[in-house]
Amino acid sequence: MLGIAAAGVGGLLTAGCASVSRQELLTFFFDGVPPTNAPVVVVAGTNHPVAAAAAKPVFTRPKPPANDRHKPFAEGKCVECHGNIGFSPKVTTPLRQLCFSCHKDFVTPMKVKHQPVADGDCLACHAPHESPNKNLLLKKGNDLCFTCHDDPAKGKKFVHQALESGTCLDCHSAHATNIKGLLKQSVKATCAECHEDITKKKNVHQPVADGDCLACHAPHAGNNKFLVKKTGPALCFDCHDNFLTKAKFTHDVVEDCATCHNPHSTADKGLLKKDLASLCLDCHEQKDLARVKAHADIATQSCMACHDPHVGGDKYLLKASKSPEPVPVPAPADIVPAVPATNGGSP
Repeated sequence: MLGIAAAGVGGLLTAGCASVSRQELLTFFFDGVPPTNAPVVVVAGTNHPVAAAAAKPVFTRPKPPANDRHKPFAEGKCVECHGNIGFSPKVTTPLRQLCFSCHKDFVTPMKVKHQPVADGDCLACHAPHESPNKNLLLKKGNDLCFTCHDDPAKGKKFVHQALESGTCLDCHSAHATNIKGLLKQSVKATCAECHEDITKKKNVHQPVADGDCLACHAPHAGNNKFLVKKTGPALCFDCHDNFLTKAKFTHDVVEDCATCHNPHSTADKGLLKKDLASLCLDCHEQKDLARVKAHADIATQSCMACHDPHVGGDKYLLKASKSPEPVPVPAPADIVPAVPATNGGSP
């Protein structure tokens, strides 16, 4: 039976079947049959013809994006940079001057310049001919910056969201600016791009009013929550007098100034988080205060009329003017001897 089928197929093939039918028969019985329109080549060393497409795949370079080629290079104008001196890698003029012969000089008017830019080393960051990255950059994103700069987030517990999810160029200029740290705008304006305005309340902390967020916070990363440079009173004592060094008695809450004070701004005097009476009652209970005789008029007086809120020489942090004073005992020298009575005559 198999022989009859084979003979039948052979008869069809030799009988001059249409090319389409021949292709259909071959692909029905065999795998890997080349298409009918494929060019045929002979494999070296054999007499077997095979489809050229099957013998050697053809690869084509994908067309590069429009922004990865320097315009003079893309237009074949090599002499504009290298001069008419053959295929020399040297340029005809100093690099910075050469680049600014086409590009606007965005460096000279600025006060703060990125070091490679100041040195005229454009090729520290940019490829001169073509690059897979936008603006002909040698690397993408922060990887380019970290070629020279240390990664500020490395080894840190807390990382600023702006750095973690963004790039250095969100805040910094790559070339030059008029602001310290190569910031595109002031520290205050930079922070306000993401953080809400904290200067609208009546009482504003002086560094905040000055827009100096970096007086207390690290801009990139740190090991303290909220990216503060120091924790507890140590941060506050960078500017405020340290009243703890000579204190005999201290209020428990002075270990964390932020327990009572807002570090940025508030509606209450002294940057208190709430009015004084309410603030004290967060820890001290009204029923306990009422047991003290001196608190009879507590409803009409501020706690600070009698108590120091931070430290003092008295156990209850009473101010000196409110502390019980001992009855003075006259010294012997102060005792005046009695004068004997006289009748106007001689003793």
